[in-house]
Order: sequence, then structure tokens, then C-alpha cells
Amino acid sequence: MSDQQLSRRITKIIVLGQPESYSYSEPEIIEWCRLERPFVLHLAEAGLIGRLDSGSMEYHYSDGDLRLLRRAYRLHHDLDVNQAGIEVILRLLMHIDELQRAHFQPDRHNKP
Repeated sequence: MSDQQLSRRITKIIVLGQPESYSYSEPEIIEWCRLERPFVLHLAEAGLIGRLDSGSMEYHYSDGDLRLLRRAYRLHHDLDVNQAGIEVILRLLMHIDELQRAHFQPDRHNKP
């Protein structure tokens, strides 16, 4: 089978699930991602990660936040990208993900 035939057989499947739960605390997320607290708080205050609990005034984090923070760690430590650069890169990647989700929505083909 040629590469062209194989590429025609690939299908992208998107599973629409429940919203992520924000179940990780700040100390847990900092330990797992090996990032310093000010760096994590900067990303949270910039609105890239976390959800602020208005009662306790503490941020809580989801699995998606954990993935973004691990990506931020790799950008910082492997590629030596500074904090401002990481923020820009994460925003662009999130925007790309949103565009891809909008483009591949199942009922997109049903509309004229």
C-alpha cells in the first residue's frame, strides 16, 4: 500500500466528553510539574491554567492544566524559553487546538 493510499484511510476521531474536573491543588501541581510557584501563579493569573475558587481564593487545576504545565516545563528547561515566551506559545497552541476542534466538529458537514 502506497503512502498516498494510506493517507486517505486516516480518520480523525474526536470524543466529546465531560468537562474536566479541577481536582489538583497548587502544591500537588507544583510538585508534579517541577516548576516554581511564582511561575505557576503567573500562568494562572494570566488565565492560561487553573480555576480560582472564590470561597478559598485558591487555584485548582485540571488534567489539561497539568499537560500545559508539563509542556511549559519542557519549553523552559529544554529550549530555554523565558516566561513571556512560554505564555505566548501556550496561547498559540490553545488557539490552534480550538480551531482544530471547530473545524472537525461532527455536525459541521450537516450545515449548508
